[in-house]
Amino acid sequence: MPFDLNIYLERIGLETCPATLDGLRALQAAQISAIPFENVLPFLGKVPELGRDSLWQKLVQHRCGGYCFELNSLLGDALAAIGFSSRQVLARVRMGAAEGGARSHLAHVVTCDGTEWLVDAGFGGQAPAEPVRISEERQQIRDQVYRIRFEAVSGEHVLERQTEEGWFALYGFDRVDVRPVDIEAANFLCAASPRQSFAGSMKFYRLTDRGFISFLDGRARFVGGGNKREWLIEEAEDLGRFMRNDLGLGYDDDTVRAIALRLRDLRRLD
Repeated sequence: MPFDLNIYLERIGLETCPATLDGLRALQAAQISAIPFENVLPFLGKVPELGRDSLWQKLVQHRCGGYCFELNSLLGDALAAIGFSSRQVLARVRMGAAEGGARSHLAHVVTCDGTEWLVDAGFGGQAPAEPVRISEERQQIRDQVYRIRFEAVSGEHVLERQTEEGWFALYGFDRVDVRPVDIEAANFLCAASPRQSFAGSMKFYRLTDRGFISFLDGRARFVGGGNKREWLIEEAEDLGRFMRNDLGLGYDDDTVRAIALRLRDLRRLD
């Protein structure tokens, strides 16, 4: 099915989205809230399909989530349909390291009102809820502070989040031209390589108006409004309720049971 902007906007809870900076901010936040970050398919030994029809069926019609190559591919179609000027970038994830590894993350650089913005709805827990201006100036986004500094040694712009210990590097991206084959290769690497975390660890993340909900290998967490709650989810029935009620995901019972069984097997190996 071709991309339908009206159906997509309904999926993420927006009535309209103008091609303005306010519209861009609303778009990223709305998609992160409505379509959670998750790696169900890689965790179950499958490589996600990135064709437009497959993404539309999974993320929009079946109301499932995905990881960066899925989420930001869908977001790219939305940016184009709305009329934003954007380009894809591939990033090297750092998570505090001095340099990143392979280009394993997909995002967008959008030019709006003559300024470049990093737009990303697919990084998960520590990512900004709204676009970040490509600038070394501190930028307050909800309750977090970010900046993007240029690093001459690597030739990368590095997205950083401010913490009590200082600036924490999330990932670095350059301006190398991105082709579909590059995304296909990076998608396969992330889904199939044992060196990546997606095949061996189950992750969920959803931004909400009250805070964010996350999940890592059976431990769920809610943070927001000065409150924090953590709890264990071990049984398939509880996992299904969490995925549907808290995350809004549309996976069937067989998939939920397969996730719960794999998590149980991993606990036995610990």
